This record gives sequence, structure tokens and C-alpha cells, in this order.
Amino acid sequence: MSFFKLITNNVFRSARTYGSYFLSSVFSVFVFFIFAMLTFHPQLQSGITGSSAEVTLLARMGLGVSQVLVVLLSFIFLWYSFWTFLKARKRDLGIYMMLGMKPKDLRKMLFGENMLIGFSASIVGIGLGVLFTKVILIVVQNVLALGTGLKFYFPLVGSGLTLVTYIVLFLLVSLIMTFKIQTENLNQLGKSDETPMPLPKTHPLLVLGAFLSLAAGYGSLVYFLKKEASLWLLLSCVLLTVLATFLFFHQVTVYYYRWRRNRRTFWWGKTMLAVSEGIYRAKENATMYALIACTASVALVAISTTASLGSAQTGNRNGTSAAIVLVNNQEENSSDYPLTVGKQINQAIEKAGHDSFYFIGETYPVQYFPKGETGDFFAYAMKASDYNQLAKGVGAKELHPKPGEIYELASSISQLNEFKQMTPSERVEKREVLTTSGKQTMTLKRLPLQFRIAQSYRFYIAPDEEVARFAIPEGYEMAPMRYQVIDYDQWQSDKDLGVQIQQILSQDRERFDKKFQAIYDKSDQGKDTEADYKELYRDYYSYESRYEVWQNQRQANGLVLMIGLLLGGVFFIFTASIFYFRLFGDLDKEGRYHRSLYQIGLPPKARHRLVSGQMLQMFFIPLLVAILHSAVAYWGIVELAEINLWSHFFTIIGCYLLAMSLLYLVCRFFYLRNLDERAESPGSF
Repeated sequence: MSFFKLITNNVFRSARTYGSYFLSSVFSVFVFFIFAMLTFHPQLQSGITGSSAEVTLLARMGLGVSQVLVVLLSFIFLWYSFWTFLKARKRDLGIYMMLGMKPKDLRKMLFGENMLIGFSASIVGIGLGVLFTKVILIVVQNVLALGTGLKFYFPLVGSGLTLVTYIVLFLLVSLIMTFKIQTENLNQLGKSDETPMPLPKTHPLLVLGAFLSLAAGYGSLVYFLKKEASLWLLLSCVLLTVLATFLFFHQVTVYYYRWRRNRRTFWWGKTMLAVSEGIYRAKENATMYALIACTASVALVAISTTASLGSAQTGNRNGTSAAIVLVNNQEENSSDYPLTVGKQINQAIEKAGHDSFYFIGETYPVQYFPKGETGDFFAYAMKASDYNQLAKGVGAKELHPKPGEIYELASSISQLNEFKQMTPSERVEKREVLTTSGKQTMTLKRLPLQFRIAQSYRFYIAPDEEVARFAIPEGYEMAPMRYQVIDYDQWQSDKDLGVQIQQILSQDRERFDKKFQAIYDKSDQGKDTEADYKELYRDYYSYESRYEVWQNQRQANGLVLMIGLLLGGVFFIFTASIFYFRLFGDLDKEGRYHRSLYQIGLPPKARHRLVSGQMLQMFFIPLLVAILHSAVAYWGIVELAEINLWSHFFTIIGCYLLAMSLLYLVCRFFYLRNLDERAESPGSF
């Protein structure tokens, strides 16, 4: 028999051991291929039609980062799985060495087995990706809300990148793990299962260190949010939490079983079996539990965050208060072209059969003087009568400031939360403003109401007669701003109209950019361009469109959500495979143990309860630790976002618990069936 034949026979005859390893590797290759295929898609390379440059940049960055994360997850998974295989096959390796195989050939055989699986998984994963390329592109274009779609192309570069990446990854894992194999003596290899394990040890200081590390890690996050936003605090939070997790599973869980072992109840009923088994399993599985808990924490936070980003609640948190806002300076040489555009858009809305609200108003610059601060401070104020007309049209609250009063409204969710946290007395202050008759002290009232039109940050509302007297110093070129506010309820549902309006606005912007570039090139040649710039800005206006913002958010959030779900899927498949390796890799050893229990008369129900308890700990203790870590991390995200997003987190946690419960029930059914066969039928070994 040739050496290659020996390798292939070992792989194919160990289908139960290598099957889930192979399928999980295929899935990770498939996911990496999806990211690589999208990364090198021609439309993403040149920019997504109908998307902003920011969305295209996010797509490229997100897909690139996702490929790195998939490779890192795959490396951890392959490293742990290969090490599990080595432990499970110590008896086989001992037999090979007793038959005269040299340690060098033993390493070569293990290296060849892993590379054969890796190469096969890479080819199958890429083949499935190529086979379903068209389906994947259709799904992605719907997730990203791309009206133009994603054209089909043969992903040659993506396939090559995937194949090279995973061949290198399997090569790296195989080399590292085979070189770590120690050539133990034959008795240790051949009798590894029968060698008694020493009682796991713990140290009270390390047990205490686990809880202190956890408290310090969580405390670092609290200090980061409340006191000092430092990268080192975030890094220390992550490192201390990871350290606490490893100490918890290596020390605290073992300490708990040792404590139960010294109690009188240890001798009651079947407690002795559960505790005696639990103390060894806790130590043996500690690293696996810690890895699952840490990676699950990252996966849960990532998926919950991406689900939150895709919600309407976060999408509209800082949006304008109307469907479309056009803004232009009211300087002496300004033209009425922006008014022509506003009327054209309003006519398009009415022609589509929708009721529209069309408002034209102005805001006026004013200088104000904060107490204890030096420098020039300016804001824009709107007449109360204009504001109330606008508020009535867009469904906002009408306001009626008294003479001598100025109202300031929140223009963002963060400013709104800032106003809400103030006491009623803190929201009111005396403020000097410049008027045509000099400085005048007025009462500024900050109202916890969010209202935003275009880019205005300091947005004041004052009585009409007060606004008419507001002034700025001579020499400052600040003209009144004219606002055209157009609102209609169907801005989100009537996509054809949204696209039509967007074309009107984007065509104007493209014309402006071309003219600006031509004038800029002219100025580079040393020519006078002052008159050209003045003429260019006569027709200039800026705009904000809810439809454009919503469309960009749908594409960006859809991309992030897709990435989060795919990465979460990779993590779940890897976790399921690790549990499978741990349960079914030692099936013969566990079968002999349960055969002994069967022979001493322990009934099947008692054995089933014992196994069910062990499996519950294996499946759900790491998950509960991960939920705790992810809840604390998500709390930090909610605090930074200044908006309640907990419903998305609990939805993701519920879905993940359901998936783990189903996995537990399926694994329990097949595992108990295999154990019963070995316990009651010695010939099944």
C-alpha cells in the first residue's frame, strides 16, 4: 500500500470523525468566497450605481474586514479541531508506531490527512459558490436595495483568492500542529485512555482573580463611557474580560466541583457520579468553553448591532423633519433658479397624485455672546410665524415665544438627550445678542424637542419683531438663508417618484461639479476666476432628501446586516462542529464508561439524566457567559448611541438560544442512542 493510499484510507474510513470537520470547512470556504466574489465584483470596484461614495467605500471595507474575520475564525476552529483529532487518535498513532512507523512518517501522515481534507473542502466550497453565484447576486441586490441589480460575472479572481487563502491556512495549521506532536513512548500512546488523570487543582487566589478581572474589565468600560474616552481603557476592558473568562472556566468551575466534592451531599444518590465526572470534564473542556464564550460574545454583539443599524429607529434619528429641503443664500447676486427647482419638484409630487406641503421661508443670521467665552459666535433665527407655518405642515409642535425670548431646538438626538438631562433651570439662561440698536439681553430657552432643517445646528426661534432687529457686525459676509421645505407622506413608498426627484437634484449637482472643476482648472493656469465663481454660485443650492438618506442607509445597513449574519452563521456552524467533535470524538471511551455503569446496574434513565446534565453544561454555560459579556458590551453601544436599542439585542439572543436548544436536542438524541448501543451491546465497539 502506498503512503498516499494510507492517507486516503484513514480519511475515508474516519467519516464520522472527519465528516463535520469537512462540512464546516466547506461552509467557511463558501462564506469567504461570497465576500471575495462581492469584493471583486465590477460594480463594486467602480462604485455602486445609485449609491453614495460612502456606501461604496463601506462595502469595500466591510467585505475586506469580513474576509479577515472569517480567516481568523477558521484558524481558531481548525487549530482546535486538529488538536481534538490528535487526542482522539492517540491509540491509533500508538499502533502505527508499534508497527514500526517512524515519528517523521507519522507527522507526514497527519499532515497529508489534514491537507487532503483542506484541499477537498476548498474545492467543494468554491464549487458551490460558483454554482450558486447568480442566486447569491440576486439575494445580495435585494438585501442592498440596488435598483440596477448586480450583473452576473465569473468570479475568477475571487475563486483564486479563496483557494490560495485556505490552502495557506490549512498548510499553516497542519505544519504548526504536526511539529507540536511529541513522540511519547509507546505505552503512553497505546494506553492513553486507561491512564488515570490526576485530580484537577485550583488556587483560591486565581478564583478570586477571575472575579476581580471581570469587575475591572466591566469597570473599565463604565469609566470609558462616563469619564474618559481612551483607547487604552477599551483595550484593557477586552483583555481583562478575556482573562476573566479563561480563569472562570479553568479555575472557578473546577473549584465549584471540588467544593461540592467535599460536602456531605456528595455521597447522596447519583451526585457522586455527576460531581466526579464534572470536575474532570470542567478542566478538560475549559479552553473550549472559554474560546466559545469569547467568540460568541463578539458574534452576538456584532449581529445585534447590525440589526440595530438596519432599523428605522436608528435610520431616522438625525434626519430632516421634511421629505426634501432646498437651501440657498439670499445674497444680492443670487438668482431664483433654486425656486424653479423647488416648484418643479412640487409639481412632480402633485402630478403623481400626492398631497404635498410646500413652504418657503428664511432664517436670519445673528451674533450672540455666551457668558465666559471669547470669540465670534453666530446662529440663524427663524420668525415664529414662519416656524409655526412650517411646523403645522410637517406635524411638529407649534411654538409661541414671548417678546425678549429665544427658543433653541435640538437638531440631533444627542443634543435632544443633552437637553433632556438638564434641569428646567439649566435649560434657561440670559444671553446677549447683537441687534440693530446694539447688544440686547434676551432669555434663551432650550426646548427638549427635535427639529432639523438642512445643516443648521444653532437653530433659534424668536418673535417676528425680534428677528427683524437681529444683526451681525459689519464686514461679515453672512446673508439670510432661504429654505424651501417640501413634504409628502409617500416619500418612502413611491420609489419611482423618489428616483425621479433624485435625478433632478443629482443632475444639478453634477453640472455644478463640472463647472466648478473647469473654473478650478482655469485658476491653476493663473487666470482670474473671481467673476466665474460669483456667476457659478448665483444658482447654487444645497439640499437634503429623506429618500436619498433612506436609500443610502438601506444599502449600508443591508450590507452590514448581511455581513453580520454570515459571520454569525460561520460561528454557529463552527460551534456546532466543536460540540460534535467533543461528543462523538470520545464516543468509544464514553461507551466503555457507560458499559461499566450498565454492568453495575445503573438504569438507563439515570444514565440519560447524567449525560443530559453534562450536555446542558457544555452547550449553555459558555453561552450564558457570552450573553453576560455581550449584554455589557451592548449597553456601552446603547450609551454611545444615546438611543434605546435593547429590543434588537433580546431578539438576537432569543434566536440564538432557540438555535442552540434545537442543536442540543438533536445532539442529545443521537448521542444517547450511540451510548446506549455501546453500553448494552459490547460488540458495537
